[in-house]
Amino acid sequence: MTVALIIGDIVIGLALMAAILLQQGYTAGMSGAFGGGFQQQAGLGGKKQGVDELLSRITVVLVIVFAVITLLLARVW
Repeated sequence: MTVALIIGDIVIGLALMAAILLQQGYTAGMSGAFGGGFQQQAGLGGKKQGVDELLSRITVVLVIVFAVITLLLARVW
């Protein structure tokens, strides 16, 4: 059971990293803090749409699953 939880934790962790990295950023980030030339395009800065909304929901589900598996692993270990 411990091996299955460890493998599940690793797989969910990798999927979580991928879901976070695939999301599109809407702010200038560090370049905006130092006067970077970020110009907001049409449609950005508002409500998430399409794939971004789906990735956001997937991220929330993966975080919950990752937390549960990690807590179970800590309990079993």
